[in-house]
Amino acid sequence: MSTLINHATLVLCFVAGKSGGHLLPCITQAEKILKTDPTSQVHLFSSGSDLDNKIMEKHSTIQHFVPYIIDSIPYQKPWLFPYFIYSMGAYFINSIYELWSMKPEKVISFGGLNSIPVCLAGKLIGIPFDLYELNVEPGRAVTFLSYFTDQVYICFSQTANYLKSKKCELAPYPVRFTKKDLEYNRLELLQKFELHPDKSTILILGGSQGSIFVNQAIKNCLESNPELSNKVQVIHQIGMYDHDEYEKFYASHNIPAIVFAYNEQLQNFYNLADLIICRAGAGTLFEVEFFKKPCIIIPLQTDLNDHQLQNADAMEEMVPEQFSVLLQKNCEQKFLATIQSKLIN
Repeated sequence: MSTLINHATLVLCFVAGKSGGHLLPCITQAEKILKTDPTSQVHLFSSGSDLDNKIMEKHSTIQHFVPYIIDSIPYQKPWLFPYFIYSMGAYFINSIYELWSMKPEKVISFGGLNSIPVCLAGKLIGIPFDLYELNVEPGRAVTFLSYFTDQVYICFSQTANYLKSKKCELAPYPVRFTKKDLEYNRLELLQKFELHPDKSTILILGGSQGSIFVNQAIKNCLESNPELSNKVQVIHQIGMYDHDEYEKFYASHNIPAIVFAYNEQLQNFYNLADLIICRAGAGTLFEVEFFKKPCIIIPLQTDLNDHQLQNADAMEEMVPEQFSVLLQKNCEQKFLATIQSKLIN
């Protein structure tokens, strides 16, 4: 339930959808406000997923509110539409009550399905909302909500082409790291993680189902090219179920490696990397850009969505000296040469 508000303080309400890609930058932006103005109050609506709740446990300065867990639109299961509509309606009604109690100056949305009832509830009772779109191509929620607000912040200039009827303002991506995270002692970090100073360090950012291709591609490349595997060491973020398999693989090929699913001190691995290989989630790309490390992007492409390809192309256009894009269809043929060229540079 909401707490009583001292209306002399700044009160803001954030809302973010059902993934770390929405929630982490939302939290980062909220905490920047709290650092700038410690007397302010920040509330956050999220989807209530296990991941959301786990993340929010580490950010106790933000008051967390979850009225309902909203599932995805059941396009393939039309018989679930009545329950979906009921859930959205209940979320909308609860949002009206909570926003009326909080009386925030505005609602700030970072996208996701659950942002729709919260933003519209605010609009109904006279509370304006701002939108942040983090990818090149706006998501469905942001596209829909853009018709009800005049303030849309974008991180890629190309996004304005999708929202031509709106005045879009280019804004920095809310990267969770600070300049302090760029300060490190390389030798100390190498010793801490038992890595070798005479080998090049490749950081692979995978972990989700969409990164299975990347995981297998690096495995095939190292297995087929012993001259490369003898010169590198690997820090590999990987899926929970593949951990043991890849630990055994690196050990069997005498490649020093750190294999992990999640690490809160990811800045250490960014700093150690001589080369980063990743997908094209906006958060990952802007973090890599922040640490100024050479990067090979292998965007996830599906029959339904190619927004990662647009992110990758936009980032390569922005910082061509840092980023190179490889498509899945020709990755195997070009992977070794691209890795070698990036390590040499």
